[in-house]
Order: sequence, then structure tokens, then C-alpha cells
Amino acid sequence: MPYFTTDDGVRLHYQIHGAGKPVVLIHGLTASSLFFRKQIPELSRHFQIIAPDLRGHGKSETRSDHLTLLRLAHDLKQLLDGLNISQVSLIGWSMGAHVIFEYIKNYSCKAIDKIVIIDMTPKLLKSDDWHYGLPGVFSRKPGDFGQEDNLYLLSVMLNDWEAYSKVVAERILNKSLYNEKMEFNAAAVFKGKEDLPWLYGEARKNKATVIAAFWIAMAMQDYRPLLQNITVPCLLTYGTESNYYPPENCDYMQKQIPDARVIPFEGCGHALHIQNPELFNNAVMEFLGPGFSAGQRQ
Repeated sequence: MPYFTTDDGVRLHYQIHGAGKPVVLIHGLTASSLFFRKQIPELSRHFQIIAPDLRGHGKSETRSDHLTLLRLAHDLKQLLDGLNISQVSLIGWSMGAHVIFEYIKNYSCKAIDKIVIIDMTPKLLKSDDWHYGLPGVFSRKPGDFGQEDNLYLLSVMLNDWEAYSKVVAERILNKSLYNEKMEFNAAAVFKGKEDLPWLYGEARKNKATVIAAFWIAMAMQDYRPLLQNITVPCLLTYGTESNYYPPENCDYMQKQIPDARVIPFEGCGHALHIQNPELFNNAVMEFLGPGFSAGQRQ
């Protein structure tokens, strides 16, 4: 299996499949390249697919430091340089979208052809001027998710990762699966239910200290000013049943990005590409195809 070594000495694993225009799939927090297992076989029939495991995830190594989005952006740049890729399309899910934003912040869009964002916000935490961050489902009591709730969440992560990892797996699914007490209805029928045992197992593999560090890195970011600098076509996707962000988040991003379109995924949560892979794969292949501009279809 291919690995490359970063300039700070960390060996990172990646998958590479197919031939043609290169497309990099960037997974989210607690995930790995395996979370694109429903995309890689289909997309690699049309493109060269590169799917790295971010440091501290999957089969990649990590260090006790450099657990930042800036470092992840550097890792992406070094991977592309090592593979001699001068032009690439990027697909980022959740934290993977923040890696893309950080990459653009440091390296611009010069080497990017097109971008696909999977259910992510430019600013994680809500504030007086931002209402489209994490909702009350992540707080200890009904209401918006604030700074105190964020500290509580971090303490839960570090205190009992075994228990919290189960919550991580469940919350990437549908918000309607929770009752008023925020209890998960395991008996419910929903898209992608067959993946739930696998999601539990994958979430448990992570180290709480690594996840907490990257969570802090995301919580500190505000990429709203960056959106106007995304000068390439951008496809914004979200699940209508997402526990994470409301539809207004993508509406806002579409208005800020010069060339963007939005596709909602009905009945899906945060992991819409896992829950409805056929629709997602078809939308991505159409979008990444030659001559397509996001502004052509709204």
C-alpha cells in the first residue's frame, strides 16, 4: 500500500485508483479513506482517485504535535507535489472541507480545478453574527451549541472515548432518529442503516487525544472571509436530515462563493455520500465532467 513521508517525518497512507483527471477525496474527523469505499470503485472508472488517510487517522501515523488544519493543508500540498499533480479536483467531507479551505488560504486555488463540499460549515461554533453552526443536539440541554457546551463535549471525548465514539457514529446519520431526550432510536429504519455496525467499529479505532486536538483546531476557525476567494466551480451538498448544519448554511456559502451550486440530499444526514452513494456519485461525476460550470445549474 502506498505511503509518503511528510517533511516533519510522519508516514501517511493513501489509496490511489484509476486513471485520468486526478481527484482527491478528503475524509472527516474520526474517519479515513475507507469512508469513501462507496465512491472509489465508481469514480475511479472515470478519474484518478487519490484518497489519503489524514495524519492520526486510518493507517497514517501521527505525532503529539502538529495536529492542526494548517498541518493537514501542508500534508495535502506535499502529497500532490510528491505525485507530480499540478491540477486537481478536491472533495472534502466535514473536516475534509476545512482542509480544503486551509489549503486555499495558504496556496490559493491555482492548482484546483473544481471543489465538492459534503455537509460542512465555514464556522463551526455559533456566535452573534453566525447562526448556522452546530445546533442544540450537541449541547447538554435544548438550545444552541456554545463555548461552554464545546468544553463539555471535549471533556466527554477525553473521559470515555469508547462511549463517545458510539455517539459519533450515530450523529452522522439522521436527526429524526433522536427523541426529545437526545436518545438514539436504534430500531428506526433509515438509509444506510446496514452501515451502522461498521461505523461503530471505525469510530472506536480513533485516539481521543488526536480527535480532541483536531476538534479544537476546527472550532477555532472562521473561513467565511475566505469563501469569496474560491474562484473555481464549487458543488455544495448537504443532508436534509443532518444533525450538524441547517440548509441555510449552504445557501449562505452559495451566495459567497462566486461559482457554486447546491444539491440537497433528502432523507440523509451528515454522511450523505454513505447513505445515498448512487445519487452522490452521479452528481459528482456530472459536476467534475469537462466543461461543467457550477453556475450553469442552480
